[in-house]
Amino acid sequence: MTTKNTFPNNSKSTSVSHLLRHLTTCACLIIASINTNALAQYLEPGTIAPFEVVYEVSNNLINAGTAKLSLTTDDELWTYQLSTKPRGIIKLAGKGELTETSTMKFVEIDDKVLIQSQVYSYRQDDERRRSVDATFDWDDNSVTHLYRSEAETTSFETPVFDRLAATVFMMNAVRVDFTTIELPVFDTNRIKVVEFINEGVDIVETPLGKFETIRVVNRNSGGGTRETTTWFAPTVDFTPVKIEHRKRGKLVARMEVLSLDERLTNIRLSPPSPSEQVMNDEF
Repeated sequence: MTTKNTFPNNSKSTSVSHLLRHLTTCACLIIASINTNALAQYLEPGTIAPFEVVYEVSNNLINAGTAKLSLTTDDELWTYQLSTKPRGIIKLAGKGELTETSTMKFVEIDDKVLIQSQVYSYRQDDERRRSVDATFDWDDNSVTHLYRSEAETTSFETPVFDRLAATVFMMNAVRVDFTTIELPVFDTNRIKVVEFINEGVDIVETPLGKFETIRVVNRNSGGGTRETTTWFAPTVDFTPVKIEHRKRGKLVARMEVLSLDERLTNIRLSPPSPSEQVMNDEF
């Protein structure tokens, strides 16, 4: 077995995104299947590259702000980050600010690529009780995590992703036809088994126009009330152009692409007029 770091700095990207809590937090983890979980956790070389996507965050009642999802690289380390910027009544209420960050490596093993999470952190609204910090040890196959001032180390056998690393894998694995798969994902303070379901081709409207997409739904395989749907658009390198998060069937948050910058495309909405900008700033 040969093992080496892969993906040079000049490689480019595919993407998607993930996660919002309350009205601005949508967790989005999706992945492709090739019959066995062990094989499905590996990527083909050359499918990862830097990108940046900005989304509008809303539900059926209000516009809650924007979210930015980006993947950057510095030598062999890659950083994937989701950050939200609330506005309007969400901002006035002091809710909705979050930053979620994953540092990872892409390691080549026998001509396949494995994503190895290194460090993961989650911060929301400066609330320490919501903070999560995790460090992965791939020599020991364990993850040490701190949540609500309690530290714990959890061992794993099958390779495990943190929530953001799973979305990176998912954005690339969706290139392969699949029906369903289960994937171990570290979330908050434990490892969960997440089920991903391919619901086929779907045409969606976004602020940037219509996209032909692949619609994928993910949920906790052990049951639960939350479900996330993500629409991946092949024409923009499988970037997720729309994400919806539901709880007990009710829409909690929706993310729709406003701009994206990746290896195939750099597109964005026209900037607002001065009067519109003043109204937004005042609101």
